[in-house]
Amino acid sequence: MLALILNRNLGRLLFVSFLLSCGTIAMAQRIALKTNTLYWATLSPNIEAEFRLSRHFTLDLGTTANFSTKIDDNNLKFLQVAPELRYWFSRPMARHYVGLTTFAVNYNLKMDNTCYDGDAVAAGFTYGFDWVISRRWNIETSVGAGLLKYRCFEYVNGDVKPLSPNTDKTILAPLKLGVSISYLLF
Repeated sequence: MLALILNRNLGRLLFVSFLLSCGTIAMAQRIALKTNTLYWATLSPNIEAEFRLSRHFTLDLGTTANFSTKIDDNNLKFLQVAPELRYWFSRPMARHYVGLTTFAVNYNLKMDNTCYDGDAVAAGFTYGFDWVISRRWNIETSVGAGLLKYRCFEYVNGDVKPLSPNTDKTILAPLKLGVSISYLLF
């Protein structure tokens, strides 16, 4: 039931993100495609597209997934969608920015002998800096924090999964850490 609800919500979020990106493509003068190298360290493929909305604002739409990374007895699976609205102090996709970030994630994590199967949503603030390497290439660093609400089924591996989520919390947490490589299309 929880997976069905989350899949509907992720589907809606993806659809809204797609509609927003279609509207911004027509107005954008610059579009960048990016990947966060830190996510690749967890063997999590990711891609982001950033669209210029105005002289100082951009919309960054990202998705990250990991369909099965097993390290020792630990196992990680997740799917994340993360839109972010950014304000650039000079010009878009160069130098300093601050942003409002959100994300929704569905995860399945097994650490040692405990399983965590759940979903989370978050919203917060980010700060970043883009180094212009060439006309088409940038390196971007980012960090962010905010409120994270998660709920999950927490149980010992081998036991029966609970019928309803038994952990439900809202916490202040780091939400973003990135070193991304950007390619400017336009």
